[in-house]
Amino acid sequence: MNKIRCFIVDDEPLAIKVIEQHLSKLSQFEVCGTSTKPVEALAQIKMLAPDLLFVDIEMPELTGIELIATLQNKPSVILTTAYREYAVEGFDLNAMDYLVKPIPFARFLKAIEKFLEKRFSTPPTPAPDADPCIFVKADRKTIRIPLDDILFAEGIKDYTRIVLPAQKVLTKVSIGNFFKELPEDRFIRVHKSFIVARNKITAFTALDVEINGVEIPIGRQYRDAFLKQVEAK
Repeated sequence: MNKIRCFIVDDEPLAIKVIEQHLSKLSQFEVCGTSTKPVEALAQIKMLAPDLLFVDIEMPELTGIELIATLQNKPSVILTTAYREYAVEGFDLNAMDYLVKPIPFARFLKAIEKFLEKRFSTPPTPAPDADPCIFVKADRKTIRIPLDDILFAEGIKDYTRIVLPAQKVLTKVSIGNFFKELPEDRFIRVHKSFIVARNKITAFTALDVEINGVEIPIGRQYRDAFLKQVEAK
């Protein structure tokens, strides 16, 4: 397992040594660089690309806050300072934690645990939509239609008639625009005026497709694409 690389910036060498000693007790961490000069540290940080940056806030020439703001590819940051009043400003820059000097090892560990929790946490996988649907406007209402209920759709001039097992819904949208709202893995356009649900097809020929006992024509310009799609399943 690769070690977590840390860089320390503080104008006080003794403060750097304290953090180095704390990190030496943690086997998964290593110090890849240190600096007492924040301006020079910028170039080193860009070159070394550490995983975790410890930065003192109150430093000459460039404060820790200014240093962090200057970085384009920011590592995780833990701020260190003797001044509590900088806490809010530090967290505005998404600092991982804020350690007040002198830094006890127990408090240091809490900051490290917070870093590790964020670094190795797995983002929750969104639950799949058990009942995917679309919403269409019809009869002066917005109607929810589960995708699995759609048998086929027919274009009638500027309208689309959506055929379901128990009803038909007429919505003022062209068949072409309606097709754009449907997932391509579930629906096929077989004619300039018809869209069919793949899993509702009960039979087909080169000329038509049958759904729920209804024969739907296959347009000549759609025929080859339709046959390739259904025969590939």
